[in-house]
Amino acid sequence: MKLKTLTFILLITTPLFSKEIKLEYAYIKYTTSRTSVVYLTLINSSNSEKKLIETKSHIADRVELFTMKPSESGMKMIPISEILIPKNSTVHFTPKGYHIMLFGIKSPLHLKDFIPFQFLFSDGSEIQINIPVESNPPNKELSKNLSLSSSNKKGNLEKNDAYPEPEEKDMSTYDLNQSSNEDHSNHDHFGHEGHEQHNRADVLAPAGIMNPHIHEKGKWMIDYRYMGMKMWGLQSGTQGLSDLGTLYYPFTDPTVQMPAGSLITSSPLGTTIPIISPNKFNYMSVPTDMVMEMNMVSAMTSLSDKWMIMFMVPAVKNKMTMVSSNFDRAPMSSAGIGDVSFSTAYRLIKTEHQNFFTGMGLSLPTGSIDEKDNMPMMGKQKVPYNMQPGTGTYSLLPQLSYNGNYKRISWGAQSQANLRIGKNDNNYRFGNRYEISGWLSFLLHESMSISLRVAKQRWLNLQGLDATLDPKMDPQNDPYRQGGMRSDLLIGVNFLVTSGIFQGARFGFEYGKPFHQNLNGPQLGTRELINVFASFTF
Repeated sequence: MKLKTLTFILLITTPLFSKEIKLEYAYIKYTTSRTSVVYLTLINSSNSEKKLIETKSHIADRVELFTMKPSESGMKMIPISEILIPKNSTVHFTPKGYHIMLFGIKSPLHLKDFIPFQFLFSDGSEIQINIPVESNPPNKELSKNLSLSSSNKKGNLEKNDAYPEPEEKDMSTYDLNQSSNEDHSNHDHFGHEGHEQHNRADVLAPAGIMNPHIHEKGKWMIDYRYMGMKMWGLQSGTQGLSDLGTLYYPFTDPTVQMPAGSLITSSPLGTTIPIISPNKFNYMSVPTDMVMEMNMVSAMTSLSDKWMIMFMVPAVKNKMTMVSSNFDRAPMSSAGIGDVSFSTAYRLIKTEHQNFFTGMGLSLPTGSIDEKDNMPMMGKQKVPYNMQPGTGTYSLLPQLSYNGNYKRISWGAQSQANLRIGKNDNNYRFGNRYEISGWLSFLLHESMSISLRVAKQRWLNLQGLDATLDPKMDPQNDPYRQGGMRSDLLIGVNFLVTSGIFQGARFGFEYGKPFHQNLNGPQLGTRELINVFASFTF
């Protein structure tokens, strides 16, 4: 088909059109992401209908035709194989109707650049045209008139009626990872200066937080987390203690009371009812340093655009160095599968820039509470409470989570608890734990963000005691010296893989230190925190 060139002054690059079909007002929506959209007007001046069946361009991995259709849950973006252009008629490509999606843009778009396209029709004809990259429609007067016409209509909006008004949602923010065969309606696809919610490095919270995330229904996210904590230096309250001072110099902590008068404390009265009294204490051994590590693998999926479920399996590894009253130093370690958990989250509120979730989980007593290792002067003994991989009890895991974003900034807050249900087989239960976190992230690029997070947590003393753990041997065996509170400051970085075989994968790192801790000690103080995550959706 013979092609002609027509220049639109002050508008766009020169559209080329045939004797019967011409293109006007075409532009690529400017975005810094790898997904964008093409809007235009097709005019058929012939006496026969035409069908657009394909568009091609080197700029993207996939160039596909879409339309918007109403459904019970709102407008849905549906892939189509052809677009009918009736005889002697005009068809507008708009956010409310037909449009051309670009998935996997190969190089960054620049304003005013011209990108070659081919438009193929069912009769074998084609149009070649250079389409400019623009932030706004090239013909603002046409856009305004069409928008006014659309707003005066009653009932459902007619497709292909208007160009978007400034506040209208932009199709360029649809997720490039979605298949062209799938319904794209159940996702958050809002404009953020070209950064869509699903195609941002900061979609997931910093590495130390597992915040709820609704992704495409029917797909699974596999998530790996490493959480490490380094501890050294004994502390009681906010004051540091020396190892030798704790071993050799008795002192009284009136805030903590211990049972006295039982076999485990060598009472001359034998098996009598223990008497609770303030405790003067020294110990046969104390810890000097400890590394607590947890590797967690979880699988999660979205049941709908409101519900998600998750299953998590942790593996725990603890290492500790003990010093005894005869100055011997000895390592102690334990490892094993921790307490497996199931959880669900429900999205209560969803707006263009914010989400609010509530959730509940159940932790199962799958981890061991009877691990043993060699101890100074004692041989092979059961390791202390905080060294055991499991808790031995069922626990409820309630959670509230909020997150939002605007342009390059995202933020969030999460409150969660670990509520123990009953005592375990060794006649004790760990104290409840409570934690709240808040974070702020800045998107350096769609594939990288940095974050700052503040977290505060509190954990309570144990209830009951394990009769095989002697509190006079080690302060970690004392159920009344397990509680405390801590405030942490962490910095992190998140990454999103935007191309290649691992496209869509996410990973991140977080490092932090406590800036305040108050321990019901003697306990080891926490000094460093390291969190790592990697996730992939399929």
